[in-house]
Amino acid sequence: MKLRNIFTILAAALAFAFVGCQEEERFLSEVKVSSSYVALPAEGGSQTIDVKAVGAWEFTGVPEWLTVSPVSGTGDATVTFTAGKATSTNEVALSLNCEGAVQTINVLQMTEKVEVPISTCKFVNEQGVDGTVYRVKGTVTSIANTQYGNWYLEDETGTVYVYGTLYDGAEKQFTKHGIEVGDIVTCEGPRKDYSGTIELVNVTVIAIEKSLIKVDEVSPEDATLPIEGGDFTVTLTAKGEGVTVVVPEEAQSWLSVTGVSASASTTVVTFTAAANAGGDRTVDLTFKTTSNGVEYTAATSLKQIGSIVECSVADFLAQPAGTALFKLTGKVANLATGDYGNFDLVDGTGSVYVYGLTATKVEKNDKSFPSLGIKEGDVVTLIGTRAEYNGKAQVGGPAYYVSHIGHKTATVAEFIAAAEDDTRYMLTGIVSNIAMDKEDPTKQSAYGNFDLTDETGKVYVYGLTVGPVAKNDKSFTKIGLKEGDKVTIVGTRTSYNGTVQVGGPAYYISHETPSEGGDDTEEGGDDNTGSEEASAYASNVTFTTVDAAYTDGLATVNGVADVATLKFGTSKKYGEAKITLPKGTKKLSYYAVAWKGTPSKLQFSVGETVLGTQEVAANDGATGNAPYTITVADSDHYTLTLSAALDAETEVTVKTIETGFRAIMFNVVAE
Repeated sequence: MKLRNIFTILAAALAFAFVGCQEEERFLSEVKVSSSYVALPAEGGSQTIDVKAVGAWEFTGVPEWLTVSPVSGTGDATVTFTAGKATSTNEVALSLNCEGAVQTINVLQMTEKVEVPISTCKFVNEQGVDGTVYRVKGTVTSIANTQYGNWYLEDETGTVYVYGTLYDGAEKQFTKHGIEVGDIVTCEGPRKDYSGTIELVNVTVIAIEKSLIKVDEVSPEDATLPIEGGDFTVTLTAKGEGVTVVVPEEAQSWLSVTGVSASASTTVVTFTAAANAGGDRTVDLTFKTTSNGVEYTAATSLKQIGSIVECSVADFLAQPAGTALFKLTGKVANLATGDYGNFDLVDGTGSVYVYGLTATKVEKNDKSFPSLGIKEGDVVTLIGTRAEYNGKAQVGGPAYYVSHIGHKTATVAEFIAAAEDDTRYMLTGIVSNIAMDKEDPTKQSAYGNFDLTDETGKVYVYGLTVGPVAKNDKSFTKIGLKEGDKVTIVGTRTSYNGTVQVGGPAYYISHETPSEGGDDTEEGGDDNTGSEEASAYASNVTFTTVDAAYTDGLATVNGVADVATLKFGTSKKYGEAKITLPKGTKKLSYYAVAWKGTPSKLQFSVGETVLGTQEVAANDGATGNAPYTITVADSDHYTLTLSAALDAETEVTVKTIETGFRAIMFNVVAE
């Protein structure tokens, strides 16, 4: 009798949350708890809840079979409830006393089977407790894996993901259930928060109610329409009261229902799609029928082939993530080792990370990249989708190969002796006689004309750009080349009035600024060139190391030497430092990269208040010990904007969190 009473209390508490009230409304202002019930296993174990209190608090009425730790305290705390193995069901209603207010905590250790109440998806997602078993009932909207039984269940409040379905207690037997999309399934299993995704793990199926509507046939068979559009038909078995067709709002501009015919239990729905001027597009179609007030659903997908959009990197980055295909052309930079074909693609408008390039269009990376013979500095044309990782754009798919233009490495003398044709050559030499702007002789010309000299000779470079372009885009000044720098470029052999020159225009690969007193410093040059260039990446704030953070490292960034860095973390530990911002600061700008092969995340906070976070991409140069050699793009530069200007000097705590342990910051500027 007591068991039924306490379970009624728990079920009533759950039902109270189901009807839309917020959990907070059941709590007292003096003391709040993360859960007002605690369920302990019959074989013994522990469970925790969080207590938030305005003052001193204490649990009373604790029986001998239960340990509460701590049993009293002041302010916020995590409280653990522990019990040994039970031979019969134990139950108790504890009193949590705080400032004259009393909160009841129900603790239950069951040895007999009690029916688990049905929870809504919303309750499981928003208020459920990890490790607690929940029973849900809803419609199967999609099946992600038919071996383990991973699928989505939807009720009137939301959706929950089922990760693993047991059959007679065994795994990998999902198909024996015969569960299909549209079926109404009741199941139960423990809740788990997996990196922000709420799951019910290895559920037990309680009941299956087969859907009264089912997709029997689609035409065309592969459910794919050509770019010019046309008709698409779906044949259904529908045993309910009529059929409702749902076309998502985002597809209604190009897809419409043009016919519905029904005879006995068979319904045929005809759709008409307009011509597709964009990339590939896919839509999920839903069909519904009702019987005795219960709604049943079935679903299918339709794909329409689209054109492949040829665009610049900047235009690609401006697109939303999706299945549309884009053709991009640019130089290969930061080519990763291995067979997958990961690199940065750079053109005159920007840089984007290519997450895998294959020789042909495939669903999964087949490691065919080495067969293409692509080298760093080559110009490649590829096709891929606009994807994202940790909020950062990348070319996905994987991307597949269209063509590439390779290059030969040559000395200046070999280049001058070569034939004048479309062959591209990679040259390395010292920069001199940079052309200046005609209107402002104190500034470099944006076209990038200069002499390139190596130990074999000198040649005139008629234009240098950031990336490969058909016509000079005046991007030279973005590179930051100075007289005396050692630069590597790629260009073709051309001539003007019989004089050999590098044309194309040539495009930039990398450069080095000579160190003070180094062998590459031109005679009579400014011995402080490296230090002056480093000021381009200087910080105007002070750093204080706190834990696993280091300020004693230097880096060469985009060829600029002696850039001061702030490094966070070790191979096994997150790092933390403090940055002092002056009064009046409105925003903080900085460059940041994560350790090679491992993206990271930075968090900025003042006290307990988090000002913001930033995902940081891995960088091949962030490895080993200082000094580092790092190549960064505009995408590695970030800004943290404050809600208001600081009214006093303020220490901001910066640390790595969640993903990779290590990251490097530099050029940290308070504005």
